[in-house]
Amino acid sequence: MKSTLPAEFIKSLGNALPQTEVIELLSAIDETPKVSIRLNRAKNISEAMFQEDVLLEKIHHCDDGFVLKQRPLFTADPAFHAGAYYVQEANSMVVGELIKRLIQNYEEGAIVLDLCASPGGKSTHIASHLRQGDLLVANEVIGGRTNTLIENLCKWGAGNHLVTSADARQWGETRGLFQIVVADMPCSGEGMFRKTPDAISEWSPSHVELCTVRQKRIAHDIWPSIAEGGVMIYSTCTYNRSENEENVNYIVEELSAEIMEFDFPKNLGIMEVEPGKYRMMPHLTQGEGFFFSILRKTHRERLNLGKTARVKPSKHLPDFLGNEFLGYELQDGLMVVRNGKWADYFYNLPALLPGIKQTGVNAGQWNKNQWKVHPEFDLLAKKTVTYPTENLGLIESLQYYKREFLSIRSNNKGVVGMRWNNLSLGTANAVNNGYNNLWPMPWRIIQTQIQAASLLKETV
Repeated sequence: MKSTLPAEFIKSLGNALPQTEVIELLSAIDETPKVSIRLNRAKNISEAMFQEDVLLEKIHHCDDGFVLKQRPLFTADPAFHAGAYYVQEANSMVVGELIKRLIQNYEEGAIVLDLCASPGGKSTHIASHLRQGDLLVANEVIGGRTNTLIENLCKWGAGNHLVTSADARQWGETRGLFQIVVADMPCSGEGMFRKTPDAISEWSPSHVELCTVRQKRIAHDIWPSIAEGGVMIYSTCTYNRSENEENVNYIVEELSAEIMEFDFPKNLGIMEVEPGKYRMMPHLTQGEGFFFSILRKTHRERLNLGKTARVKPSKHLPDFLGNEFLGYELQDGLMVVRNGKWADYFYNLPALLPGIKQTGVNAGQWNKNQWKVHPEFDLLAKKTVTYPTENLGLIESLQYYKREFLSIRSNNKGVVGMRWNNLSLGTANAVNNGYNNLWPMPWRIIQTQIQAASLLKETV
């Protein structure tokens, strides 16, 4: 592959890294990329539950991350659809680990923005490390990609999120709202060359310059949304200095940001060319190219959310929701998000944010004086289940995710939670000769000939 890399790209590496590192990096780009997953501990998933020939090694910088021995067909695994694990590039998992460390600097009730969130790898990881009273706002500026983000967050099951679609300029108008902003910047993608070879043909010096200018604009636009003492995690998946160290220096000078420095154990392979600017590269780590820096805001920002409209509070919360959730009535059901200290300050937050797409998860709706539980609620990691459940086999579980009718005779009536391997799969409606499938139509498996196979051992 080395011969196919643009000469200008190789030259830019020489400007960014010591020559010895350039040689090793070019050699690593020739290698086959690794496949990695992150386990959902909130759903009681552990490494011991996996088949013996699946996990290769633990990811050094992420307690929940593992490199796989080979790439399986994830679509065939009911555990994948149920949110037991998330397929994520190894080095990008460092963001969630940074959140785990940074969130402790703020009082409970912190609000975190994932600015460029789809498809949801970083968002699901962030959601796992927020405290009970904190909230995640997962934003994707490209509206067509928000459905994937919603799906993955619902399957992950934390339930402590809002999904929005707005640009950085609109967020800047919410002055001082966020304690942490994760800004994984759109970039030239040099760090993905071995994982996505098509990125090589799209690379050019002019594209690097375009990305550099765009990143500066995004940083300017988003900066006002950060509270005093809050931070922005600036990251890219590229190697050049222009989009990395030089842009961080620009933000420090232009926005009076303060770089936060951390001591990382040597075994993590995190390289620091300049203080507080960290590189993760395939020849030193278990993943692809990744850069990050944590920038702290030191000046005060007057909070300004603009609108004062309130979301209509629900008058008919089912008893089993208790005080764990806040409910918001929408036309297609009751949306619920985990209650927390953030709501003491911003109970009507969904009405104040730009481009709101979904508030938490769909809990369901009343139907003939009975509560019809939505599959999104059943996917929550922590919930009160007052409805009957049905254990399925592996093949039946995949049929459920294909949204097929399940010919299982049962004494159950009404909505039932589908289960496999102690995992909540979603809900179905019991009728005389089986179960009508309630799995969301846009989420169904399209490939009809696919055969069920799981990374997990069958224990039930």
